[in-house]
Amino acid sequence: MRRRRRSCRDLNVSRKSVAFPVSADTKLLRPPFTACDLMLPKFALAAAPFDRSLRELLRIAGSLGAKGLQFNSKTELRPNQFSETGRRQFLHEMDEHGLSVSSLVFPTRRAFYDQDELEARIAACRQVMQFAWQVRSKVVVLRVGRLPEDANAKEYGVLREVLNDLAAYGNHVGVTLTITPSRDSSAALRTLMDAVTSGPIAVNFDPVPFLLSGEKPEAAFRVLHDRIGHLTVRDALQDIDGAGIEVPVGRGETRWDELLALAEESAYRGWWSIDRTQGDDRGGDVARALSYIQTIALGG
Repeated sequence: MRRRRRSCRDLNVSRKSVAFPVSADTKLLRPPFTACDLMLPKFALAAAPFDRSLRELLRIAGSLGAKGLQFNSKTELRPNQFSETGRRQFLHEMDEHGLSVSSLVFPTRRAFYDQDELEARIAACRQVMQFAWQVRSKVVVLRVGRLPEDANAKEYGVLREVLNDLAAYGNHVGVTLTITPSRDSSAALRTLMDAVTSGPIAVNFDPVPFLLSGEKPEAAFRVLHDRIGHLTVRDALQDIDGAGIEVPVGRGETRWDELLALAEESAYRGWWSIDRTQGDDRGGDVARALSYIQTIALGG
């Protein structure tokens, strides 16, 4: 039997509202802050959909009640961006808005088994992992490319070796690599995770790749439940031909009430970073997704 999400009534928590600033720029009026927010998972917002200055982004995220922000390490928060004084100032401003860096995304155009400039990609990833620790984040999100189907293939061996190397470095700096699926099955991801033994490695659980490959996110979560180190909040619809499209959270096929219950049952305490990569109002969609999933998390 599926476990029911806790509500404020269950914990005898008051719903009495207190004043909470709201930005009209988000095209969303957030429900008033309540003591129930103490029960919520750690929700973060991806910075990219808002396309705002850092200072304005902090104000928006804080006003919406998010607890963190996810940044792209090449375009939004770069390892060489701050001096030591600038880094301390950035962290101070994050603290003032009640925010943390939920994760850094390390984007790459080539797979981590493609030998072309592989050493440079490894070195750049290490640099981002070090920077993540410096901005008090424990998670780096990356794609490694579509997993080779044959575990005995040369490419699979290269990938396993690279990830063991990076995991060992992550163990040294206190940062976990989380792998975003590229329409890989949960079973294939599980096999890869089990092959990395030199340090921490996990899955960035994004429901969209599973939906678009025909695997129900809830079933995939059950397979990977103890190997999930970060969760991306996105949604999608699959059409009759097997193709699909990303849609605003709540309009797709992900059963968020079940996913939240599964996360609670598996004692997942990591970040839920809300993102939107398509659409005409990506920032507004992210803000509405936060409100939507908060409501579900509180049993609404």
